[in-house]
Formats: sequence, C-alpha cells, structure tokens
Amino acid sequence: MKNKKLIIIAIILSLSVSTLFGCGNNSIPTGGEKGTEIDNEQVFAFRTRDPVLGLNPILNTTGPDNGLQTIILETLVADVADENGNAIIKPAAAKDWKISDDGTVYTFNIRDNACWNDGVPVTADDFVYTFRQMATPAVGSTNAWLFDGIILNFTESLYNDGKNPEYNKKPEDIGVRAVDEKTVEFTLVKPCGYFLELLDGAKPIRQDKYEEWGKEYGSAIDKVVVNGPFVIESWNQNVQMTLVKNEKYWDADNVKLQKIERKVLEDTATAAQALINGEVDEISTNDPDWQKVIEQESRFKLIKSPGNNPEFLGFNCSNKYFKNKKIRLAFSLSYDREKYNEDLREGADEILYSLMPAVTNVGDKLYSERVNGKNEIIKTLKEKYPDPKALLIEGLVEEGFDPDPSKMEVRYATRGTSEFSKKSAEWLLQQWQEKLGVTITIDMMEWNIMWDKVDEGDYDICTSGWGPYYNDPNGLLSIYDPADGYFDSSKSGWTGPDAEKYSEILEEADNCSDNQKRAELFLEAEKLLVGTGVVAPTYCQTHSTYLAEYIQGYYINPHSQLDYTKIYTKGRK
Repeated sequence: MKNKKLIIIAIILSLSVSTLFGCGNNSIPTGGEKGTEIDNEQVFAFRTRDPVLGLNPILNTTGPDNGLQTIILETLVADVADENGNAIIKPAAAKDWKISDDGTVYTFNIRDNACWNDGVPVTADDFVYTFRQMATPAVGSTNAWLFDGIILNFTESLYNDGKNPEYNKKPEDIGVRAVDEKTVEFTLVKPCGYFLELLDGAKPIRQDKYEEWGKEYGSAIDKVVVNGPFVIESWNQNVQMTLVKNEKYWDADNVKLQKIERKVLEDTATAAQALINGEVDEISTNDPDWQKVIEQESRFKLIKSPGNNPEFLGFNCSNKYFKNKKIRLAFSLSYDREKYNEDLREGADEILYSLMPAVTNVGDKLYSERVNGKNEIIKTLKEKYPDPKALLIEGLVEEGFDPDPSKMEVRYATRGTSEFSKKSAEWLLQQWQEKLGVTITIDMMEWNIMWDKVDEGDYDICTSGWGPYYNDPNGLLSIYDPADGYFDSSKSGWTGPDAEKYSEILEEADNCSDNQKRAELFLEAEKLLVGTGVVAPTYCQTHSTYLAEYIQGYYINPHSQLDYTKIYTKGRK
C-alpha cells in the first residue's frame, strides 16, 4: 500500500530553520559588507561542471537543472541561506501564509505584484495547475514522488492506472485549490514538518504556455516563461548560460546583479585559470596544487562547507549477478574508500560508510549521535567479511555460475564523460581486478544518458548520488522505497523480503512520535539498503569554494540554496 514514506508529524521532525546540522552554532559565516557604494556594473560569473539539460521544472530535475531553476523560477517560499549561514524559509511568490491548528492546511497569499517575465500576473491557478500536472500519471513528473502521501489524494491520483480501486482519484481531486485569484490552499494527509522545504523543490509552470508549447516546453529559452529574479538571455548548453535581471520580478528593485554567467568548465585547471584571470568569480576545488596557486594570489576568499549529498554506487538487483546480495556486498566491500578519497578527491572529502553524510539530523540531533555511530555499516561489514573475493565466489556458486570471477561480464555506467568520470571508473576497475579478480567493462556515457539507462533498468552498476530535499534520513532512504521511491524496484531491481521489510520500517518511522526511535528505525533500514549492498556509499564532497574578494552577499548552507538576490560586487578592479 502506498502510504507514503515522506509523511512525518511536525513535532516529530522538530527541524528548526536556524539549525544547520545539530545543536549549537553550526552556521557557516561567509561575510558580506554593508553599505551602498557598490560597483556600477553588477556581473557574477560562476563555474559549474555540468550542463543544464532542460528548463521544464516538471521533467528536468537533475542537480544542474534544479540549481538553475532556483535562479529563474520562484515557488511560494524559498529555502535559502541567510547572512549568518543559517537555513531559513523566506516568503517568495507568497507574501505570507498560515497553517491550521492541526497542521494539515496551508494557505498562501500570493503577492499582488508577483508576475511572469511577460507581465502576466502569477495566480493561485498557476500552482493548482502545476501540482495537478505533477499528479497526472501520463505526465511522468520526476519530482512527483516528493508529494506522494503528503498532499491529500495525491497518491491516489499519481498511481491511478484505472485498474486498482485503491488509486481512484483524478488530478482535480488532489488537495490543492485556488481559494481566490491570489490565494492557494494545500490540504495534507496529516502534518508534515518539512512541507515548506518540499515546496521549494516544486517550481511552477503556466497553463497557457504549457499547453501551447507541449513537449517543447523548456527545450529552449523561447519556450519557457519564468517568474524568478533572472531570465535567460542565451544558452549554449555545454559552454555557457547567460542570465539577466528580470525587470518584471516583484522585488527587482532590490536585486543588485544585472547579469549572471553560468560557465561549464569540467577541467579543474581550466576553471582555476579562469578564476585567476577574472573570467569567473567563483569555483569549487579540492585540488591541493591549484588551491596553493589560487591562495598565492591573495585575491580570493576561501569558504569551506560540508556537503549533504552522498555519492554512491547503485547495483541493479535484477541483474543475473547482483540479484545475489553476497555478490553485491563483495563489490561494495572490495574497494578502498580511504584510498579513493586520497587518489581521486585529494583527501578532502567525507568518506562514507553509511548513506548518511555527517550533517544529517533526526530532529535536533545528528543521526550519527542518536545511533552512537552504528550507522557506519560498511566498517562493520568489512570486519565480518575480511575476504570479499571469497564472498563473491560463494555468491557465484549459489547462483550456479562458474566460480572463477574472471569469467564474469559486468558493465559499469559512468555519470558523465569528464576526466574525473574516466579516472574514477578506471580506478574502480583496477580495485575490482586486484581484490576480486573481476574485469569490468566501462561504459562512458553522458549524465542524461546514464539516468535514462537507470530509468529503464538497463545497467549493471551505475554511478549515483542524491541531494536530499530536506534534512532528515528519510530524505535519502525514501528514494529507494521499492514501491514509490525515485529508485523504485523498476529501476533498482530490488524486490523480495528485504525490500518489503524496508518499506515497512520506513512506514513505521513515518508514524513514530519519538525522534530517538525514528533514528533507530532508520538504522534498521540502512542495514537493509547498505547492509545488503543495494547501494555502496563512497563519499560526500566537502566544498572548498574560492570567491573573488569583491563578491558580497554570498551565503551558503549545506541544506539550502544560494540566494542570488543577495549577491553583489563591490570593489571589482
């Protein structure tokens, strides 16, 4: 039964928007100067490794896509970092809102001067239409699962195939309605303490243009309308996207930047040189050699921040080999995560023995603290299985295969064709050759192609990762719910008793009123997901960001978005 895994009572989660990753002052102050003497020309250029795939917020939801949508589209609220580095929910398209006493009805009042970039007012119907599209099965919204079991009747509409009487609702039946032209109301199944955080990930579309352009919506800059602080001026997909200030934005007078340049620079050397030459104002790199070169310039601020998005390997559990958990675990345990970090990540990132990065909370305490570090499941398994090759051979015999690992035929899909993707894949190939006697075939493929393969279940091992939409273990564990997670059983191939038990544990955690008990339930879920090798967590990037000293108003938090409306330049030479 799809009783959804994202439901948690508000008092359970107890997420304070001023809490970063635990008790105390854990914010990341990044500075910003007060005063009005700013540069006449306001341009901010930043480096990214990955191109934007599309501009349709219903369908294009990769990390790069989401990052861009934060700049050009605005939902009712915004989850951003404030000047102290704290995560806050601030009013966006909605000027204010109220929550019913029982926590199940949210009513948002949309700003009178909120409008799209073509001057058409933003209305309650825009959000009603957006969520109805998300709840329409044929649309295939990639973010719809976020509201599965959260919004009233959303689940019953999203999974309505006309056959199962349990899912018998239509999109117009979901708990999203226009009270009047500027008031939109959401009715939830039951209280959800992070509903506002979820809303930030659901950017709006406009019905007239969505119907006019159809499948072409978001395919080009003239096939999208936006209501955020910036609009796209030009888009060369693998090179650069240039954005300019949206003069129709409701708060345009307080947006200082006139232009943003989003430059795709995969190579670290190229990016570092671009920073030094003044071609970009910001890059992130953990390369010690280039860090030294940049720091010698004495013109850049260094901002260090932990990440909240784990990188992991995904195994296709329907594959003839990887349906066996011993074989999956052999691959997971046989590569040296410490060495990976040293060889490929310059020793700067967080090594993961759990799916959860260190900054993950359960309520007002870190998850790792609540479970006394027992979430480091990979360490425990390495002690239990010191010889992963022997474990592999056991699995091969159980499945009736030749016990010689060199006879295996395994393909590894990369998430991109960059130099790092190539080095990482070759590094894993060498590790598995040395430790297991297996020679894998590396399939180099672009980011979007790999995700298409995952969607189709057409892979053996894939490079994967996830940025959670809210700060709670459920934000990561729920993506592997076999019934309705993003990596459901059709993508992961994970079925059977372990998968069924996993769903039951997540459902129990949803309805638990004790944060300590919830943490313990999440640990049990991790033991099934990580402990049986469905995923193999590897690392979480620790960001070292170099920022030109004249950039001000740049505030970051691992659980929130960068607020581009606050950025400006002062003293650029």
